Amino acid sequence: MLRRRPKAPPDPLAQIDPAALPPRWGRAVADALEARRRWQEILAGLRPGPVQARLGELGDRVDEGVLAVWDTAVRAAEASGIAGSLDVERVTDDYKRAKRDPSADPALVEALSTRFASVQRVLNALEDTDRRLQLLDARLGAAVARAAEVALTAGEGRDELGAELDEVVGELGALRASLEALG
Repeated sequence: MLRRRPKAPPDPLAQIDPAALPPRWGRAVADALEARRRWQEILAGLRPGPVQARLGELGDRVDEGVLAVWDTAVRAAEASGIAGSLDVERVTDDYKRAKRDPSADPALVEALSTRFASVQRVLNALEDTDRRLQLLDARLGAAVARAAEVALTAGEGRDELGAELDEVVGELGALRASLEALG
């Protein structure tokens, strides 16, 4: 009787494609996928035992982090597309022109001011998202380096590593939620 090898579980990150995003957002996804690849490489180099088992469990958190980076980058790319359709230069010029014109209707100035402020909030949210995503991506990479350290020190620091991954994944979730709230 022939036995079949058990199938490996499907890769939960198989659908992630950094090239499908604009470079501004795709870089973070590519970096997160690279961090995951390094994590898996570290894990594959460990002998079976408690350290490998614990790092294997924490690998699920790394995958959650990569998925959160992907989701955030997709939402940010969508928001960037929307922001691009707002004609920022025209909005700014219209507002400045009306504000400088002493004969401008105050209701028009107020409407243009409201539109200008809204556009600025969207742009500021995108800049903040970009900055925070870069930071969290770097922290995910740092967690991978910490995993290598844990592997070399026979498991010392496993709990701290788990806490760091939990924090990074939680912050990525909050960043994703803030983009959802934006629109």
